[in-house]
This record gives sequence, structure tokens and C-alpha cells, in this order.
Amino acid sequence: MNLHLPDSISGTLVNTGNDVSLRIDDSAASGANFSDGPLMYTYRLTQLVLHFGKSDTNGSEHSVDGNSFAAEIQFIAYNSDLYKSMADAIQVPYGIAIIAVFVEVGEEDNEAFRILVEHAKQVPWQGQKSTVQKLPVWSLLPDTNYYLTYEGSLTQPACHETVTWVLFNKPVYVDKQQLNTLRQLRKRLYGEETVTQLAGNHRPTMPLNNRAVRTNINYPTTGDLCNMKKITFYEVNPTLTV
Repeated sequence: MNLHLPDSISGTLVNTGNDVSLRIDDSAASGANFSDGPLMYTYRLTQLVLHFGKSDTNGSEHSVDGNSFAAEIQFIAYNSDLYKSMADAIQVPYGIAIIAVFVEVGEEDNEAFRILVEHAKQVPWQGQKSTVQKLPVWSLLPDTNYYLTYEGSLTQPACHETVTWVLFNKPVYVDKQQLNTLRQLRKRLYGEETVTQLAGNHRPTMPLNNRAVRTNINYPTTGDLCNMKKITFYEVNPTLTV
């Protein structure tokens, strides 16, 4: 798939009480698009969302072979070929595409994640905001062209079944202390004055419910009968017009 992203983006980081969300400026979003691969349309990036757990082994909203990750970064985009905004696209099939990037603890310094955490320190309470300038968004993406994809839903109410999910097969690595900083953020329980930590803001994994999970990963072959060298491909039919 093609990721058309500028060298940096700007936006507003918000402690929503449900997650840590970077709402991307319109001017930056106009140059940030996803297309091709499993996507039938071009999707415009509007938001980055961070989900993380209370431990380094349980914080992602997706799992692989039953194993969770410390956190998950979600790149949320809407179908800009057919719609003018996220609000227009969110309730329509193929209206939304979300790229999910797993996060693991490592020794590397991820520049963009470090910047997000520094701004997160300025929004310790639900509802607070901080302006982010020149975030090097590329460092939040792993160096891979391989992914899993399926048709699913948003993970927060109203959970519209309008999302094409793309999960990269490699994580990015961040410093453990940076995750610990995020875990100190606070939210208020709905309808109450009780204050609790934002950590654990990921939805538990859900049953597939007969959804087809596709991939462009070529598995090792054991013989001609099991050869999966061509698992799938994407092609335009030139006889069709819209």
C-alpha cells in the first residue's frame, strides 16, 4: 500500500478520557493520505490515537496468536474520494481506514513518540489539550510493507462497522519510561467524580465472527501443493467505469 505522508504534521493533543488523541490540523491532513493495497479508495489521515495498558504485555487492541503488545498507535483516516469529512464517512461502508501499529518496549529512542509523551505531560487531566508542532510522523511507522487486513468496526461507541483495518506485521519500539508517563494520565469515571488512571484504555479483543483476515505475507512453502507464493493481489479492471 502507499503511504503519502509529509515529513511532519501538526495538531492538537487531547486527553479525551478514553485515549490520548492527536487531532491533525486540516492543512497537515491535506497532505497525509493512504491508498492502494487493501484500500479501494484514498483515505485522508485526521487523527492519531494511543491505546496502552497497565503493563508492558497488555495494552494493544489487537493481538497476534493471543499475544498482546504494550500499546497500539492507530492512524485514523476517512474516505476522501467520496466524502468531505470524517463525520460524513463514519457511518458508511468503506468510509474509514485505520492503520494499527503495535508498540513494544525497547532501547531505541522513537523521536515522534518522545514528542507525543512530552506533550502528554501537559494534559494530565481529561479534557486538557496541547498544541503539537512538526511531529516527524514517519518514525511512528515500522519499516515493513507486510500487513494483515480485515473489515471491522471502530473500537469506541458507536462502534460503526465501517472500518478497513490494516495491521503492520512489525512493531515500533519505545522507551519504558515513556509508557509509564502515559500511564499516569487521569480520567473521570462517567457520571461520577471518581478519578482513575487512563492506563488500560484499550478494548479487549473481540471474536472474529466469521470475518476474513487477509494478508500479503508470503508464508514458507513446504511443497507445490502448499505453495502460497501468490496469496492475493490487487488489480484494476479497465473495463469498469464509475
